[in-house]
Amino acid sequence: MDEEFKDNVDAWIKQIRKEFSEFKDLPLIVKEIADNNQHNYELIYELKDKIEDLKQDINALKLIQIISLKQKMNQNETITNSSK
Repeated sequence: MDEEFKDNVDAWIKQIRKEFSEFKDLPLIVKEIADNNQHNYELIYELKDKIEDLKQDINALKLIQIISLKQKMNQNETITNSSK
């Protein structure tokens, strides 16, 4: 019985060591995931800034187009009024 108990304890210890060794790389994996998350976070904020810049550019183009259309309308009115 003592021999069986000793064999069981040895098997448990081997099992525990095997399972523990599987967790050895866990801190490295967690650090890599954290670094990746930080990098993704930075990329998201860069993209957000670029989107804001694009929105401003679009609004500027809209204003330019409105001004251009108003100038064309004024020119057409001037031509229409002068031909009368």
